[in-house]
Order: sequence, then structure tokens, then C-alpha cells
Amino acid sequence: MFPTLAQAAPSPLPISTGTSASNIFYLTLLFIFLTGIVTALVTKWAKDKCLKLFHGYHVTVERLRGQTIWGTLRVFSSGLEVVYDHAFPDHRGRRKTSYLLYQQEVEQQTLSIFRYPAELNERAQRARQRQVQRTFNPGPIRRFTRAIRNLVNTLRDAFSASIGAVIGQYQRMNPASMVLGTQGTQVTQIGQTLLSRFANAYEPLLDRYIGQPVFLQVADPINPNNETSEYSGFLAGYTQQYIAVFAVQNEVCASHTITLPDLDHGDFLPPLPAPPIPGAPRIELPPPMLVEHGIAVRMDGRRMKLQNTGYLPVVLRKFEREGFQPFPMGLTVPPNATVEMPAASARGARITFDIVNQVDIVAPRKFATVRHAGQLVERRGLADELHINQIPLVPLLFGGRNGKQDVDDEQAQSEDERARME
Repeated sequence: MFPTLAQAAPSPLPISTGTSASNIFYLTLLFIFLTGIVTALVTKWAKDKCLKLFHGYHVTVERLRGQTIWGTLRVFSSGLEVVYDHAFPDHRGRRKTSYLLYQQEVEQQTLSIFRYPAELNERAQRARQRQVQRTFNPGPIRRFTRAIRNLVNTLRDAFSASIGAVIGQYQRMNPASMVLGTQGTQVTQIGQTLLSRFANAYEPLLDRYIGQPVFLQVADPINPNNETSEYSGFLAGYTQQYIAVFAVQNEVCASHTITLPDLDHGDFLPPLPAPPIPGAPRIELPPPMLVEHGIAVRMDGRRMKLQNTGYLPVVLRKFEREGFQPFPMGLTVPPNATVEMPAASARGARITFDIVNQVDIVAPRKFATVRHAGQLVERRGLADELHINQIPLVPLLFGGRNGKQDVDDEQAQSEDERARME
């Protein structure tokens, strides 16, 4: 008998899983490799948002014990570089052009960073003005982006748990992917790293005061456990590590000129003791050689130290010495901070300085706290927290307080401002 069609058809060959397992292996390996590259690049290029506000500007960096460094700031992911205005010769005649602060030193030793707007050149002042406009009057896109970042930061734990759930489900559905099975924890950590880079520090207590007057308290450089220095300005922004406050009034309280002692060396000062415990008396420094208009001058070997003994910041404007070309300094000396100069170069020089009310400041939250508000702000609702009202047409579509009333309020405010100007 002839075989039937079913009997004549060849039996199907068994499907080999070797090729499928190999593809899964290489795809998993490629995924881990690409994710690692992205994480490395993001970590390398990531810079703190508050520190970036001062990138490329002339600033003064105050260290934990009151030492100051001034020059043009360069911000990197691994630290800071302060490029001096002029080559700085030490007492041995060696010329130095910049000062490097590595990330660990920045986190442990940096007390505050100052920028005085009046000492900036015209180009830097225009750039700062654009920076102020973007910070205090952001457009709808910037507001919406910040709202998304705040939402991601608020739900960071949920997103992290979701990443772990996705990895676990993929492992169960693809048991042949041994690489992902052994590196699942690492992949989850990579996702969390990317998530933390995208998210932004969000604190409702501070977020509503962005663009509003506040008072920032920074630990005193001599007695960080006992006293604080207070600075006023407008809250420009904050991150998990830093907080930024901008000046709105470049008001000069007083201007003075002092003549430094005509000495090129002196006795060495004893090292500063450890910070006192809370409640202990403040550190007593050796008596100065000269005290004029709140500036105390001391000799420390071949270095001359100028300390601001007042409670307001001092800006050293101009350095003049007979036989040398005068040059501007633009150095901000906060309360109780100290400026060091080579005595051989500073002996007999005249320094002109201003006592000012406000300066731009970026300070680590480890030592700085917004303690007071200069103007009360009403608590906002969910729509305000997410900046939904800033999206075009949304206020008009929803009406009510968030719609026509807001438009009427803005028109009334504009008319009031126009009347005051007239």
C-alpha cells in the first residue's frame, strides 16, 4: 500500500535553542556594556547645578578655616579650579597660576563661594543678568522641566522599585540569560544612578521661596560650632549638596583705604586650634599689628594676613604700591575670613576696599541653612507645585482662580507698576 500524505511528510526537526541562547547572551552583554558607558559619561559630565551658576565667573572661595582663594572659577565633575588673575609668586619666587580643589576637599573644606556683581566686567555682568532672568523668571519649558524633575525625585523610590521588578521579571522570562542573572543587582544600581542624575533635589519648604528674599546662615569659619554669618538675597536654587542666593542690591555701605605695614617678614602665628564644642568660648587669635576700619593685619612668617573683623562682607577693590602698576582685585572677604599675601609683594601697599550689604553666594548645605524668609509666601496647591499653571492655555482652559483671575491679577499688577514708574 502507498503511504498516506501524513505518513509521507517528514517529521519536524527539533528546534535548537543554542542560537536563541547565544543571541540573548550577546544582547544582555551589549546592554550591560552600553549602560555602563552611559553611566560613566553621565557621572563624568555631571556638575552640580548651583556650582555651575558660578562657572567662568570671577569668584572668591572661602575654605573651612577662613582662608580665601580668588580668581576665575572652573567647575568639573571631579572638583574645582580657581585660575588666578595674575601669576601668584610665593616667598621663594615660584609663580603659581591656579589652585586645584579635588572633590573630597570641596566637600570637606569649602565653606562658601562668593561673586560680587559690581566687580564683574561688562560681558560677565550681561551673562549674570541673563542668568538671573532665567532663574527668577523661567519660561514655560523650564518650569515644566523642573516640574518633571521634581516629580521624578518625589517618586524616586517607586521608580527604583520598578527597575528591580523589571529586571526580576526579565530573568524569569529568560532563564538562559546567565549574564543578567549574575549582574542583575549591578544593572539595577546603574538604573538608580541614572535616575538620581536625572532627578533633582526637591523640598517643598524651599521650592516655594525660589526667587523670593531669604536669609542664609553660614557656619562661622573660626567657630563653626558656635556662630554663623548671615547673608541676605534672593534664593536662586538648591541641590542636595549646595544652595545659591543672589544679591539684588549692590549697595556700598562705606569705602576705605588702608596702608599695610612696611615689613617683609615677621613671627610665625600658632596654628588654629580645633573648633570648640558648642557653648565653649570663641577662639582668641593673637593680637594684630594693625586694625583699621574693621581690617586686622597680622604677620605670619613671610606672609601677611588681612582679616575681616566686621559682620558684613568686604570687597578688596584695588591694590596700589609705589613702583608697581595698580591692579584691581575684586576679592570678597566674608566676616572672620582671612586673605593671605606675600609680605615681600604687599609691604607698604595701599588697599582700597568697600563694605557691602549683599553678594552672590553658593554654600554647601552641610554648613549653610536658609533660616529666615524675607517675604511670606502662601502655601501652594498641587497645580502650583507641578507648575501646571505655567503651561500655555492651561489657566485659561480651567478658569477660576487659576484662570481668568490670574490674568486679571497680572494686568492689575502691571498697571500698578506702570503707575509707579510714571
